[in-house]
Amino acid sequence: MNRKKIFFLLLFFFVHINSYSSKLTDESSSFINSLKGDVKEAYLYAVKNPDILENFSCYCGCEKIGHTSNNSCFIDVNKANTITLTNHSVSCPICIDVALTVKYLTNDGFELSEIRQILDNAYKDYPTTNTKLQNQKSCCNEKN
Repeated sequence: MNRKKIFFLLLFFFVHINSYSSKLTDESSSFINSLKGDVKEAYLYAVKNPDILENFSCYCGCEKIGHTSNNSCFIDVNKANTITLTNHSVSCPICIDVALTVKYLTNDGFELSEIRQILDNAYKDYPTTNTKLQNQKSCCNEKN
């Protein structure tokens, strides 16, 4: 790859990551920049779409620590347009799976109620946060 392409890829990466930095605390921004692969993808999705993930249960047993939705697995505090992240999902494949399933299926045009049914069926023998689905329609404001 030539230097020009590398420069533009790096520029895109830093602009893309820094566009979320204004919403994230400095600590959370550093944290998200340290992540890789599916874990990073899920955290970025959660930061951009907390209102969507608030509609979905988590099935990892985190209700025991006070989580109320899959969103709670990623975002600890969301006040005054500042987001503080939790490190809970870094080592939890269930949290990551739920978030990315929601992301991919909303991108494919599934309604939130359909996605919820798929996840509830997939994790029927797991503990759940029993999150209420607030929006039964498809999601029109989802951000990748």
